[in-house]
Amino acid sequence: MALMQTRKVRRQTAAAKVIEADIAVIGAGIAGLSAALEAARLGRRVVLVDGAPTLGGQAVGAIIGTFCGLFSNGPQPYQVTHGIADDILRELGEEGALHYITGRRNTTIVQYDEVALSRWVARTVANSSVDILLGAILRHADRDGGRVRSLLLATRHGDVELRAQGYVDATGDAALAWLAGFDCQEPESPVYGTQMMVLEGIDEAAVAAIDRKELERRLATKSSNYGLRRHDGFVFAAPDAAAA
Repeated sequence: MALMQTRKVRRQTAAAKVIEADIAVIGAGIAGLSAALEAARLGRRVVLVDGAPTLGGQAVGAIIGTFCGLFSNGPQPYQVTHGIADDILRELGEEGALHYITGRRNTTIVQYDEVALSRWVARTVANSSVDILLGAILRHADRDGGRVRSLLLATRHGDVELRAQGYVDATGDAALAWLAGFDCQEPESPVYGTQMMVLEGIDEAAVAAIDRKELERRLATKSSNYGLRRHDGFVFAAPDAAAA
């Protein structure tokens, strides 16, 4: 057997690749997707950037697929959020991938199949004119006064300089604004996150019969025992999700 011939190679330093656009959207969660798709529909050249290798952010990666805030509160709720929300509700509704929970605290919650939403995101972005740059980490923001001029991003294939006329910070934690040196607001007291869990093999009829007041009382008692600051929450059953 002949031995494979090899040679020594070394990484060559190269200038950052330059990408130009009208609008650069940083963050490909549901907010960034909405901004990018709406801007593209207005005829703008859009680049959508995210540090993750996939689109969708927490909207497709959370443990429970839930939209809150698409509808008004009250006994007769109406839709208040439109744009790509119209497309999502229509198309996932046609697939049977949505479930509306209403009548509790006068709030309308929309549960969705996360796999179906992930496929909708991939399909919709692929059919748009939006250019995608995933796995890109912000390294530096160049600004002129109150205006960002360009961003330097690190990718596995090398640095990228992104130049745009306008930027949308959809990172969720003001990463772009912070890196650019702009003033950022933060709460004077700590903000605590939420905890979600899924219980499998439940009796849906039993969930429907739960005494909400008793549940709230028990939550308050248990949370106090464990020193938790949040004493309430939502409990609901996804249709057809309970094990037989």
